[in-house]
Amino acid sequence: MRNKKDLSNIQQKSAELKRIRNKITISGDWWDGKTHVLLDMDGTLIDQPGALFHNLFALGILFRMRSFGSFSQLFKAAQKTKEILLSNHSFSSNEDAFFETLASELNTSRLKIERFMSKFFDSDYPFICLFLHSDPYARKLVDLLHASNRHITLATNPVFGRREIELRLKASDLYLHDFDLVTSWDVMKSTKPHSTFFNETLKKIGTTPERTIMIGNDPYYDLPAHTLGIQTLLVGNKLNLKDIVASLEENMRQK
Repeated sequence: MRNKKDLSNIQQKSAELKRIRNKITISGDWWDGKTHVLLDMDGTLIDQPGALFHNLFALGILFRMRSFGSFSQLFKAAQKTKEILLSNHSFSSNEDAFFETLASELNTSRLKIERFMSKFFDSDYPFICLFLHSDPYARKLVDLLHASNRHITLATNPVFGRREIELRLKASDLYLHDFDLVTSWDVMKSTKPHSTFFNETLKKIGTTPERTIMIGNDPYYDLPAHTLGIQTLLVGNKLNLKDIVASLEENMRQK
């Protein structure tokens, strides 16, 4: 026979499961006054890349870069470059932070690194991107946002260039021209989860937090937008793009 403590634990777990399973609902009028939308890419517009994608990417880079140094040298250089890129660095752009740091760590020229990366993203990366999966409602969400005359920013973490971003977007039948702004590494000098990323983005699109929505999937990288007053939706178990599309369609029917 269970004691009171056991019963209490069971009730707590039951309540937690109920809370987790409860769906979040968004009414149509929630969109009123929201003129700008920031959309995350990985895990939001395209399914979260799995271990296979990341492993293929890492192995592909290391194999192709073996002429630049040993595995341990390449790993150390990659870690240092990532650290600088994701910090509040002093470079003029994230692109400069990446190439200048990696070239310095490998004791080579930036031009050689740029040539290598260009060749890698032309040859190997398109194949790796075949392992990405689409969200069936991503294309519809973007089309509805355009139809409702909202400004759309692809607010991906700016650690890649435009070409590499578009290769990933194609998994959900999306393209760079679908967005008014793409936060690629050549136009940004900050990264998620820093609040400076969201402030920099707001400044570029000329709007205020009160008129902006952030749609992402990662509490660590995307939720900091909320601290600036940006209404933030996280897709996951409680909310998906289908739900967001339904609420936007309801809003458009009310007009």
